[in-house]
Amino acid sequence: MKNGKGRRQRGKSSKIKVAVLVLAVCVVAIGAVEVFAFSDMTMDDSSNKEQEPVTYTNPLTGETSTEEFPARPLIVSIDNVGDAIPQSWLSKADLIYEFPVEGQQTRLQAVYYSEFPDDFGPIRSTRPYFVDLAREYKAIFLAHGWSPDAKTYLMSGVVPYINAVNSDCELYRVSDKSSPHNSYISWSEVKSKIDEEGWWDEAQEIEPFGFLSGTQENEGEAVTQVSFSYSSSKCEFTYDEETGEYTRTISGQAYVDHETGENITADNVLVQKVSSTVLDSKGRLSIDMCAGGEAILFTGGVMVEGTWSREDLDSRTVLVDSEGNEMLLTPGNTWVEVTDQNCSISYQ
Repeated sequence: MKNGKGRRQRGKSSKIKVAVLVLAVCVVAIGAVEVFAFSDMTMDDSSNKEQEPVTYTNPLTGETSTEEFPARPLIVSIDNVGDAIPQSWLSKADLIYEFPVEGQQTRLQAVYYSEFPDDFGPIRSTRPYFVDLAREYKAIFLAHGWSPDAKTYLMSGVVPYINAVNSDCELYRVSDKSSPHNSYISWSEVKSKIDEEGWWDEAQEIEPFGFLSGTQENEGEAVTQVSFSYSSSKCEFTYDEETGEYTRTISGQAYVDHETGENITADNVLVQKVSSTVLDSKGRLSIDMCAGGEAILFTGGVMVEGTWSREDLDSRTVLVDSEGNEMLLTPGNTWVEVTDQNCSISYQ
């Protein structure tokens, strides 16, 4: 009996030990699975964090990109007369400035920074106040020809430049436009020159515009159309509430990109009022780009009035509203109309 009882007790004890051992193994196994799962989750989190793309903000448009922007923008002097219209790839410019020039005409300065098209044109000559603009954006300046004062100014080395008159870059003439409205250059030619000169080797400090963010909105008078009447040309911008963009027309006629056939639009239309004086017998103009003056912003279907100022030629233009607050643009491209006393503006 004792032996039997003793065997039963040992058997029970063995079963308990086995059960405990199995339980322990299970606990360890579960713990290992949890640790593994936690470690795996942690690695996944770390991996996900590492895979999240770095984003960069374009100071000229307020838009973001996963690709880093180059050290300098490129500004191209674009013809805006007669057979030059429609021009090529204005739709890819971040900013476009329209300036008055001699002969009661205007000329465009297209600022490319986020995207560079295959070619640029039609390219025309430069004026000193175009070079002033290039200094403002720390830009590389591209033109075909120059006024005497602009030549002296550029050759002093104030900005890196490519000019068809004294550059080894090869320009070409397109056949569907008449001379002198048909001068073009390829991006590959320009990029080779940039690399050769090292103009993108050193980062430049390019000050950003102020942009609306989140649910911010500008307050101002509702305006859906603004018209500009320069001495010999007229243009309009009409706001489309559905797209939030302004479509540009010339004397009521469609204004399109030569390469795409699509309408030229802008997210913002900015007016920078200046005073011009006749410089020489050719009627060339002198414009003080640091004089300051009235500024008007058309964005999101409203008009915001204020002023512009610029400390010196190597500083950015500062835009403030009537209460002294920085003007805020809608993220996207901007068309800047630089208007002198010979240009009238109307809106509704």
